[in-house]
Amino acid sequence: MLRHVIGALNILIREDLGYGGVTDWNFSEDEKRQCFCNRQFDVRDCSVQGIFTTADVVEHDPLSLMCPKMIPEWNTDLRIEQMVRYPIPHEERQRLEKAIDSNPSQRKAFILGHGLWSNLEVDQTLKWLDFVLDTIDPRRNLPVLLITPNAAGDQKPDEWIVSQGNKALVHFEHAMAIQAAKRRIDHLGTWNMSIQATLYDGVHMDMRGNLLKAMMVMNWLNLLEA
Repeated sequence: MLRHVIGALNILIREDLGYGGVTDWNFSEDEKRQCFCNRQFDVRDCSVQGIFTTADVVEHDPLSLMCPKMIPEWNTDLRIEQMVRYPIPHEERQRLEKAIDSNPSQRKAFILGHGLWSNLEVDQTLKWLDFVLDTIDPRRNLPVLLITPNAAGDQKPDEWIVSQGNKALVHFEHAMAIQAAKRRIDHLGTWNMSIQATLYDGVHMDMRGNLLKAMMVMNWLNLLEA
């Protein structure tokens, strides 16, 4: 689900509702028709072509980035690493460690998006969370935001209603808010903001919902400047 939030953030920094969240520079004409606007998120063949790092945009379509045009010294690298299981495989841990810039002068913030991979089991999630936190910031000095899953929609498959339905999601969100505070990191719950939203498959939000999540993340980042 963080993949979609990253897509929405890329829409904002590229100021492109049509293709801002995907690697449109290598799209065929058919893909451009298929993946336009909201379909960046709603069509699986489109959503899997999301942007994983700002460096890819700089390499392939640098003129689409709006921030450098307004702030010449802007050099933020927005990137995503996916680790959706625990224990975390060795190669995924190595990739995460490599992705963390060791330059102490460069400002960093980490956004940890948690989906449904743990079946909302708090103990399993905490093992994952502690492992990631120990990897990125053992001393807990860097800003970290944990985002927990949005609400379930009416298209949610029946077999997941008990373990991943709205009651389970609310309990999970409340539990993780407490655990985040104990670990001195921030928490963003998204159940309340999404309970009346459009979830095309009962799980994932469309572009509008993800843009709202992205704005909430931007507000959090802005607070770090205060």
